[in-house]
Amino acid sequence: MKPGLGVWPRFSKIQSLASAASWDFTMTLYLRHYWKDERLVFPSTSNKSMTFDGRLVKKIWVPDVFFVHSKRSFIHDTTTDNIMLRVFPDGQVLYSLRITVTAMCNMDFSHFPLDSQTCSLELESYAYTDEDLMLYWKNGDESLKTDEKISLSQFLIQKFHTTSRLAFYSSTGWYNRLYINFTLRRHIFFFLLQTYFPATLMVMLSWVSFWIDHRAVPARVSLGITTVLTMSTIITGVNASMPRVSYIKAVDIYLWVSFVFVFLSVLEYAAVNYLTTVLERKLQEKQKELQFRARKKKTHVLQKRSPQ
Repeated sequence: MKPGLGVWPRFSKIQSLASAASWDFTMTLYLRHYWKDERLVFPSTSNKSMTFDGRLVKKIWVPDVFFVHSKRSFIHDTTTDNIMLRVFPDGQVLYSLRITVTAMCNMDFSHFPLDSQTCSLELESYAYTDEDLMLYWKNGDESLKTDEKISLSQFLIQKFHTTSRLAFYSSTGWYNRLYINFTLRRHIFFFLLQTYFPATLMVMLSWVSFWIDHRAVPARVSLGITTVLTMSTIITGVNASMPRVSYIKAVDIYLWVSFVFVFLSVLEYAAVNYLTTVLERKLQEKQKELQFRARKKKTHVLQKRSPQ
């Protein structure tokens, strides 16, 4: 027995898609399988199909498709198991499930938050190799249907497409694997408001100290320390929501350059204060020396005028 199994998924809802902290995505979909089983042929004068619920599924052969790299998944069971089985007179079978699955997504944050992520949901038979069961997309990319109301807070869904290839396991052999690939582009507006705009304001605020009199020590020190601590808080908040990766992200470069500008404004005041102090000290020493010379000269003149 070597049945051909067609798969036709429909996405009804994408939930926390591409979570940066946990490297995964969660989606709800209708997964529809098509195959032909000669044992289910029945006579029908009207050529109408027969529809059953999940109770009949346990009594016939159904494909053992599972989600590769899945972390969590479940079939919805409110108010009953969301399973539908439809059998046609010629033995064609439609098997539909409503599933929510959380799967792993390998993401690259080098250009974060100007990044685009490509994730995939992979389906494969657990027991049957390619010699026993052939998996294929029923209508290619047209097999993939999405609701028009699907929207995400941080991402723009650019495209969905399907692929298929063979997967090899050294202990069991070759298996057909189907891929649902989708590309996501991150919305930048949220990060402009929460990260880039505040960081830019902190840099501009640090420049205000250049117009404050260097003798107003409390004002300039308070302003410098406040901007440095604020930039540190922004950097910490951004890194707390991101996974700990071993490479530099685009947002890191921007924030750390901003931090350097803010920190340099504090060093500028320290340098100005030090140079001013040194200059004032030299002026005081020079003034004392001039006063000493004047007194000495005055004493010398008085001595000359005094009678012998």
